Amino acid sequence: IPLLATLGIFVSNYLVFMVVPNEEVMGAVQRIFYFHVASAMASYAMIAVLLIGSVFYLSSKKTEWDILAHSGAIVALMLCTVVLLSGMIWGRSAWNTWWRWEPRLVSFLVLWLFLMSYVALRAFSDDLSRQRNFAAVLGIIAALNVPLVIYSIKLLDQTQQLHPEVIARQGLRDASYKYTFAITSVSMLVFSLWLLVCKATNLLLDEEIRGYKRERS
Repeated sequence: IPLLATLGIFVSNYLVFMVVPNEEVMGAVQRIFYFHVASAMASYAMIAVLLIGSVFYLSSKKTEWDILAHSGAIVALMLCTVVLLSGMIWGRSAWNTWWRWEPRLVSFLVLWLFLMSYVALRAFSDDLSRQRNFAAVLGIIAALNVPLVIYSIKLLDQTQQLHPEVIARQGLRDASYKYTFAITSVSMLVFSLWLLVCKATNLLLDEEIRGYKRERS
């Protein structure tokens, strides 16, 4: 996975900055689109991991599921942060505003806040058993917000909102746009899976150390 992720990110950067032409209306800033949307899609995949881990932890109380959920939440938070920051840069360049209180942006901010709350709960709660239970419930609630984020763009007419529907309206017409978007999306997903494995391994080691200390005491 590390080699594939590294190669994918390298190829994606080459395609985005060296191959695809500037978009006619937005110009060079349109290149942010590939990483912005790819990060959003990868974040949804990690939130799915969070949901699966949370549900199975509540039903089984097995630590492995909690570690999976915890790892997914941390990677998802990182990706959501990338989405928010890149979206603000895009919005500032294209529409002369960093932020607008429209459904897609607000719902995604709420999702980010849920993930931030999850990570904060895991970092500052002392009661491990209650922490895991509360975190699992919070993880499920965060995941339930994803459909709202995806379909929130339908709540307002396109003329009333900041967020464009590039893919839904078949805005990627040039062949180079399409294969660059596809490669970038896959590469970001593989990269996020690599981060997931790294974080899960780290948490498993922490759990083993915690168990060793309990045995020694």
